[in-house]
Amino acid sequence: MSPRLFVLATLLPLLWAALLPALASADGRPYARVIVETAVVRSGPGVGYRRVHVAQRGDVFPVRARATKGYWFQIELPDSTVGWIPGDHVYNHMVDDGDADGPFMGWLFAPPQLPSARGEVALSGGVLGGGGMIAVRPAVLLDPTFGFELSGTAAVATGGRLLQTTVGPILNVFPSSPVVPFMTVQGGITASSPNADTFLLESGSIATLTAGAGLRFGFHYRLTLRIEGRAHVFFEPDRHVSQEELSAGLTVFF
Repeated sequence: MSPRLFVLATLLPLLWAALLPALASADGRPYARVIVETAVVRSGPGVGYRRVHVAQRGDVFPVRARATKGYWFQIELPDSTVGWIPGDHVYNHMVDDGDADGPFMGWLFAPPQLPSARGEVALSGGVLGGGGMIAVRPAVLLDPTFGFELSGTAAVATGGRLLQTTVGPILNVFPSSPVVPFMTVQGGITASSPNADTFLLESGSIATLTAGAGLRFGFHYRLTLRIEGRAHVFFEPDRHVSQEELSAGLTVFF
């Protein structure tokens, strides 16, 4: 063997051993770990853009890109949407795909946008008192766990028609979880228009109290399903009547 071939054969294994760790890290993905208590994720690389998420210390996100101006990183949020986070709020590191463990069934579920939301609008349909109903329920969120909800409900059954308006507090449990339980108690007025041969409720305005609970299921791309059950109590001068609601629909956060 010539001296050149001998040197080449000796150096190639050493060179491969030196390059192997670099090649392995090149197959990994860059991640950003939040190193401050809370970090606001925005729709663009600047403080003037809309807030889309609030990250907590220790949260880890895949990095998509770096802004051409300013120290901002584009990250992938748990619901598969993207946002921008200040570079001085995160620590960047490489993680192999096999080590990047996500939440249980992360391919399907993702936390709703409750931690960064100021309000919510839910559109639901279902059954109330044996008839069909539809409800629009906007809410103002004072923080991720507490807010006030206004409910407008229209129901049509064999006994007649109901138009209901109630308002009251709403409590969200585990707002950062992919499944968010909630509870509400509300009071208001129901306008009753019974059929001529029905005596379930009298005609006119009736004081109403409702209480219920439900679940929000968060999916990717900010799709949130809301299911709930409520008990409605209608107060007449000498009696009260109870009816139950089961409903489901979609909700959006803003």
